[in-house]
Amino acid sequence: MIQLNRRAALGGLLAASPIAFAGASWAQPPVAPTGSRLIPVEEDEIAITLDAWTDTYGRPTASTTINGEGPFAFMVDTGSTTTVISQRLATLLGTINTGEAIVAGTTGTTITPVTALDTVQTGAVTRERLRVAILPDTGLARGDGILGADVFAGKRLHFAIRDKLVRVEPTKRATRIAPRGNMRLRNGMLAEVDGRVGNISAKLMLDTGADHCIANLALGEALRTEHPRLERVSKVRVVGVTGHKILGEYVALPRVDLKAFSVKDAAAVIADASIFKLWELEKEPAMIVGVNLLSRLSSFSIDYGARVFDAELASASDLIARNTGAFG
Repeated sequence: MIQLNRRAALGGLLAASPIAFAGASWAQPPVAPTGSRLIPVEEDEIAITLDAWTDTYGRPTASTTINGEGPFAFMVDTGSTTTVISQRLATLLGTINTGEAIVAGTTGTTITPVTALDTVQTGAVTRERLRVAILPDTGLARGDGILGADVFAGKRLHFAIRDKLVRVEPTKRATRIAPRGNMRLRNGMLAEVDGRVGNISAKLMLDTGADHCIANLALGEALRTEHPRLERVSKVRVVGVTGHKILGEYVALPRVDLKAFSVKDAAAVIADASIFKLWELEKEPAMIVGVNLLSRLSSFSIDYGARVFDAELASASDLIARNTGAFG
């Protein structure tokens, strides 16, 4: 049995690619603390480039200040509907727990302390009195926290992969030009698009916090029927941000098609991940789209206000230069 704890090498199929999984979501919708609001600043008029880089696993990470202190390294995670801080950072800041909440990761749920931060600032984007979860340090690797979609509500996130830049832009107004990819917001904040994996229609969740794609069992069964000759590695153990472990099967995927792009050579872990039950996506094919697939793009954007996803494929020379394995 092979255990995957953030990074691993699975022979020729996985090469030396790292693997980790989606961020956290509230298992039950949280009640916003009194006075919670987005501070009106100039990002409504102009685009702001975050002080960003990529972590060990290729995921976009932004310089962030908390309560005026920092900067700290926070992963920009479109798969997490809530912002998270590490226990180490909570101790450093001397935060006061305001209660507990059930937080759902990809592999399981956990009861975790919550606190309200006075300010969370990245670039010119600032949130006041933001309710956040506190997770053990082990679930966040070396990072200080996760910037969830709650920080970027109503905005457009643009990821320039080749240049390792993340920009926060005003939402694009409706135009007569058809969008490259209409997007839904599941559970209020999770970016979801329709696509195809080989011959199979599937719902796809866009997740910059996941190193690799994660497919549910319904998609796994459909792939076995429609594409029985796919290369597979069985009995792969995966560990999520909440510390829960599950077994899965690593599979080389057929072509993945979205309205915005097509990718021929991605791979995914097929697993009975509890997050699909929370999303009510157990019975229909669905997949979390992670950085191993998103890194095939030159750039992409997620517009939470207009509910549009757009992307441009990377050139062959760009992929070779980046060694095809990471978000930059």
